[in-house]
Amino acid sequence: MSEKDYYKVLGVEPDASEEDIRKAYRTLAKKYHPDRNKGSDAAQEKFKEINEAHIVLTDADKRRKYDQFREAEKLGGPGFNFEDLFGNARQQAGPEGGFESAGPAGFGDLFSKIFGEGRGAGVHYSARQKGRDIRSRVSLSFEKAARGGTITINVPRQQECSRCGGTGAAPGTRADICPQCGGRGRMASGLGGFSVSRTCPQCFGRGKIIQNPCAICHGSGQTEASVPVEVNIPAGIEGGKKLRLGGMGEPGLGGADAGDLILEIEVQSHPTFRREGLDVISTAAVGMVGAVLGADVEVETMDGMVAVKVPPGVQPGQKLRLKDRGIRSADGRQGDHYVEIKVRIPKDITERQREILAEFERESGADK
Repeated sequence: MSEKDYYKVLGVEPDASEEDIRKAYRTLAKKYHPDRNKGSDAAQEKFKEINEAHIVLTDADKRRKYDQFREAEKLGGPGFNFEDLFGNARQQAGPEGGFESAGPAGFGDLFSKIFGEGRGAGVHYSARQKGRDIRSRVSLSFEKAARGGTITINVPRQQECSRCGGTGAAPGTRADICPQCGGRGRMASGLGGFSVSRTCPQCFGRGKIIQNPCAICHGSGQTEASVPVEVNIPAGIEGGKKLRLGGMGEPGLGGADAGDLILEIEVQSHPTFRREGLDVISTAAVGMVGAVLGADVEVETMDGMVAVKVPPGVQPGQKLRLKDRGIRSADGRQGDHYVEIKVRIPKDITERQREILAEFERESGADK
């Protein structure tokens, strides 16, 4: 075959079960692990092949594609091409026989996904580390939450130290590569057929040692500052919702991506309105006579004052609907405005008014 036969590399048959493949891999990984064969280029290369074979043959989809190419070549078809099959993910052995990705879909990245962070068969990590997310809370007025728009907030976050340029070393000096981890920021220790990775205790994952730290950032390479950030508030957002602004969090280490800014929305109460979804609710008071005979009232809405006709016989607590006068969301949905009627009952009335009400009660039969 034009490329190595992974089944032969692991010493198993093409119809071997996944468990047989894993068992063969563990046996060979222990035998050829770089920790047991220090200084042996042949063992390092063999360990690399074993890992490649294990990755491909224990992934159902990759194994199926590999078998298809393998069978096609037996029948005289085109040669097997790893670049076509795995998206240009061929690897080169690292210092201890591990993999360093030659492309975005590299085996090193695949190992980190299989075993989780800090575990893998000889996988090495650099001092690159994505910046942490910043979580903050922003308080919006009722109107701003309803209508949306752009606001500017000040976010305290780390940024590159202006004095040392982010190196952490005093001007005129430089950081040295950590002698314990060789600049990788992590250290590997053997555990069976695998290598367990942990943060280097000497450089704390940075991969370098600073003998003369910067007086401003004290060697961290970063200083805290309050940075203005523009935030686009979508129309109709509700309290308790969260907005994620990618790349607006803490800067990453070693050139890695920055974290995200996660904003939790808090909406202030309104003196007149309350909200239920996209609907707005307010109250309007009418006198006792207006409730009986009907009345015209002025009602404040999100769009300004609106004249509302209160029908005769309206009941206390009854809601009058003003269609499409509520909140319009970012996706175009429109709520309504509901006016809840409050009836004013007079506390002090004259004797004449008392007689009139008593007569009204008798005639209406309300006392029966």
